[in-house]
Amino acid sequence: MKKVFLTLIFALIVGLTSSCATIVRESTQNVPIKSNIDKVDIRIINKSGKIVFEGQTPTVLTLNAAEKSGYFNPAKYTVIASKNGFKTQQTIIDWHVSGWYLIGNLVFGGIIGYLLVDPISGDMYYLDKEVNLNMSPN
Repeated sequence: MKKVFLTLIFALIVGLTSSCATIVRESTQNVPIKSNIDKVDIRIINKSGKIVFEGQTPTVLTLNAAEKSGYFNPAKYTVIASKNGFKTQQTIIDWHVSGWYLIGNLVFGGIIGYLLVDPISGDMYYLDKEVNLNMSPN
């Protein structure tokens, strides 16, 4: 009986100190970057202005959906695409709030999930699922 009671207490503590998005999501995500022409040079810059990737399309990047430097601090990335004979293009890889954060915390995480665990872990955010660059000639 004591083991059952301790197991229930442990499960209750784990349930109250966890949150839904953190349970089912990771803060990193693979983002495919494609273009309508081959081998477009791309640079990915985070919202702090740091270049986090330089390369060519097509590629798949693993990006962090939350800046680890703050509370409720989602990531945002700028993609700068260029190729000789084509106009330079700039687009944003933007963040969105996960449905697991919004709905799942009603069941699993509660107020602790909404205000503490998911915002600190960054698992409440996800990024655009892919980037499609449509390069146009000069």
